[in-house]
Amino acid sequence: MSRTSFARELAKLKSYNYFVSYIDILGARKLMSQNNDNFLNDLNSIYFDAIRDVEFTNAVTRKDIYIKIFSDNILIAVQTTKNDINRVAKLEKIINLSGNFYNNILRHGYLARGAITEGKFYKDDHDIFVYGKALTDAVNLEEENAIYPRIITKKEIRDILPQYFLEACDGCYTLDSFLFNLIFDADLFKLRLLEILKNCRDQKIKQKIMWVITYFNLYNTRQKEMGSTNIKFITKEEIENIYLGESI
Repeated sequence: MSRTSFARELAKLKSYNYFVSYIDILGARKLMSQNNDNFLNDLNSIYFDAIRDVEFTNAVTRKDIYIKIFSDNILIAVQTTKNDINRVAKLEKIINLSGNFYNNILRHGYLARGAITEGKFYKDDHDIFVYGKALTDAVNLEEENAIYPRIITKKEIRDILPQYFLEACDGCYTLDSFLFNLIFDADLFKLRLLEILKNCRDQKIKQKIMWVITYFNLYNTRQKEMGSTNIKFITKEEIENIYLGESI
């Protein structure tokens, strides 16, 4: 039995300049291997809550923003150019969404790591095919440079909206994600971070969790200095009690 087909010429594809944010939920592969839908439903909630909490304007609408979740990864992208009159607004929306996803992931008891980049990117109209240097740069930054549960970027992006980033002691420009938290998150974030630390048995991973705890305390120190009363701290004694409980 023979099969014939007619050759057809495919349209030439072209990539364009985009801001891209790539976020990885840490430890998710282990959760997915447990063969239940708990993590799936958490992902669904993480997505819809993050979108709901971001306000879209005339300058940047929901249609402008491309979001794709695959496995334990979140991809956010928006097309722009160097001369785009809405360029800053688009980057701000990517930053806002990234911070919301980071915080919403923590609200559900997980940690995230990611990167924001700019460069060539392509997506098809059927939500199947994504490609481009901006994406590979974001993945590489996340995997090789972020190290800790944080979202980082390059200096070129940080310099556009420096108020959203902190320069960490290792020189990485880190998204100040807790800027996007909600009024009661201080209590919940403290609870979640202590739970994550308590449930972790890997000392190397514990060091990464401690990075987030240090950031949590530094953020709340800044809030206290600005007069906020809705602040919490994770104390040295609380951390020592977790380690003491493991040694008993």
